Parts: sequence; C-alpha cells; structure tokens
Amino acid sequence: MASDWRGLERRLMQATGAESGLDGDLAAAFGVAPAPFTASVPDCRALVETVVPGMRLHLGYGANGMFPYALLSGEGLHIVSEAPTVPLAILRSLVAARTAQERSAPPAA
Repeated sequence: MASDWRGLERRLMQATGAESGLDGDLAAAFGVAPAPFTASVPDCRALVETVVPGMRLHLGYGANGMFPYALLSGEGLHIVSEAPTVPLAILRSLVAARTAQERSAPPAA
C-alpha cells in the first residue's frame, strides 16, 4: 500500500510537539520500527540515515533566531523546513524529500 505522503506533510505542518500517533504513522510509512520521532532528535537523525542515506542533514535556527530549521540536500534535492521543534523540522524536510522523490519517480509500467 502506498503511503499518504501529502497527508503526513499536512499533519507535520499542524504538529506543535510530540505526537505518538504521528510517530506510529511515520514508522509505518517509512517501514521502520516505531520510535518517538516527534520528540527525539537522535531518532530523527537515525531515520534520515536509514531512509535517505545519500542525503546530508544540516540543523540550525532561522534568521530571526526563533524557530529551528532542517536542511536536507542531495540527490538533486535541497529542502529547508522550519518548525516549532528540531524533530519536527527534520521530519518536515524528510517527508517533503520523500514527496519530491515520489513525484519525480517514473510511472510504474
């Protein structure tokens, strides 16, 4: 069954902190063991390394210094996402990268 990447993007944009239901849905979408992704930077970093191993992750704060951002680049993609928390910024970039990869994939024969 194909994952609803757009739905996950919407839910991540609405999230403001840890959400165990979203964690479970992310694990299922990426085909990995459940973890507290929305609350854990180490778990998010491990997820990035697992599902997009050729991409680089850079973390920082936006120009106003208020919100963290996650930059995910490589494989022809350059995605920057801000969020209320570092884990959510990473997850927003990761799901956006997966959405972009899905759009650019050739149609199934």
